Amino acid sequence: MAHEHSVVMKHRSGIASVIIGAAFVLGSVARAQEQHLVHADEPLWAPGSDNVWPKHFISKNEFGCIHPIGLGDWKFTPQDGDVDFETWYRITNYGVFHCWMNVSEGSDPESQSHSRPSFLIRISEGGPMELWVMQIGAVPGSNYLLLSRPPEGGLISQFNVLQHQCHRSQTRGGPSLDILKTRYCSISTRKELIALARRMASLPPRGTLVLQNSEPGAK
Repeated sequence: MAHEHSVVMKHRSGIASVIIGAAFVLGSVARAQEQHLVHADEPLWAPGSDNVWPKHFISKNEFGCIHPIGLGDWKFTPQDGDVDFETWYRITNYGVFHCWMNVSEGSDPESQSHSRPSFLIRISEGGPMELWVMQIGAVPGSNYLLLSRPPEGGLISQFNVLQHQCHRSQTRGGPSLDILKTRYCSISTRKELIALARRMASLPPRGTLVLQNSEPGAK
């Protein structure tokens, strides 16, 4: 059980300050640093392409946004079973006039960070596995989850999450800040990201991303 504690810092002239807080699990702080390590300074995809979702639709009596995946709470489970790196993603629809997903994340469904505008892009099809990327965020640039799945029909409810072992020339970041990691994989073009995803598809996946709870009213 965590216990409240206080830390008192002193210098020659007396007490400088008092910091009061609660103990917490250090792994939960570092967890977010481990998830989005592929980054582009500018978003690589925009709506309008056949491979970018969600898509806008208009019919005689309806209009809105079409998604290929189930909306709601998704859980990332590492392949090695390390529960410290389990992450929950809440994926919701933004609206009906402007089509994008809002994606937030946290250590459990109730501890979500602020949501970011996101898109899902299919970068290859055919063969035993389709390759997808989730583009998360718009400013400054976007982070990417590399994903794969069998080419099955119907609403998508599960992906494999691929590794992200980039070349040394693409590695950025400075020294670790305590337990906070600063290294990430810097990608500049679609071609680079697609090449990385294809290389990673030949390796065992990092884990799975599975829909757990559907958003009420989502289709």
